[in-house]
Amino acid sequence: MPLPRNAAGPLASAIMFCVAAHPLPGRTETFASIYTGSSRTRQSELKLSQPALGTDLTAQGVRWSADPWRPAPYYGMRVTHFADEAAAWGFAVDYTHYKIYAKTDRQVTVGGTSRGSPVSAVVPLNQFVQRFEISHGVNVLSLNGVYRWAGNVEPYIGLGAAYYLAHAESTVGGDPHETGYQATGFGVQTFAGVRWRMTERTGLFPEAKYNTGKARVDIAGGRAETPLRTVHLAAGISVEFR
Repeated sequence: MPLPRNAAGPLASAIMFCVAAHPLPGRTETFASIYTGSSRTRQSELKLSQPALGTDLTAQGVRWSADPWRPAPYYGMRVTHFADEAAAWGFAVDYTHYKIYAKTDRQVTVGGTSRGSPVSAVVPLNQFVQRFEISHGVNVLSLNGVYRWAGNVEPYIGLGAAYYLAHAESTVGGDPHETGYQATGFGVQTFAGVRWRMTERTGLFPEAKYNTGKARVDIAGGRAETPLRTVHLAAGISVEFR
C-alpha cells in the first residue's frame, strides 16, 4: 500500500537519523607481512642432565651469537586483522625463526657433577660442552593483541602469548646429538613498530620485538635447558588482502 504523501517527509527524516546514529561498519582490514632482521639473546644459564652418565651440571653466564644470515636466515611472517579500517584494536598471528649458537670458547662458571665427579670451576664452556646450537631454528608462534594509531604513518604495539619449537644440535662430553623439532613450552612476546603506507594496499615497517621462553631439548643421554630472553630488530613489507 502506498504511503500517504504527508508521511514521506517524516519517514525519510527518521531513516536519515537512524543511519547517522548507527553507521554501517567500514570494511575489515587484513594484512599479510613478511620480515627479516637480527636477534640478540641475553646470556643465560645452561643446565645439562645425563642421568646414566652421572652428569648434572649448570653453566652460568653462557653467551650466544645469532648469525642471522647463515642459512636458514632470520625471517618471520604475520597475519594481522582489524574489524574495521579505522579500528584501533586488532589481533595478529606471528611466526619468527631465529637461531642461537653457544660461544663455547668463553669462560663460564660451572657447578654440579660431571660423570659422577663434583665440579665447581670457572672454565671455558667447551671443557664440558663442545657444541650447543639451535641452528635449525628457535621457532616462535604467537597470538597477539595489537593496538595501532591508524593513518598513513601508523605506529603500533602488540603483546601476546608465544609457543616455542626448537631444533638443536649439540656435542656434550664428546658425544654428538641432533634432535628433531621439539616443543619447548610457552612464553611471552611484545613488539612495537611503525607502518608506512606506500600504496593503498602495501606498506613498509621497522619493528622491535622482545620475547621470552625456554629451550628444553635432548642431548646425548639426557636433556639440556636454557632460558631464552631475546631482543629482535626487524623490517619488512605488508600487503592488505581485499
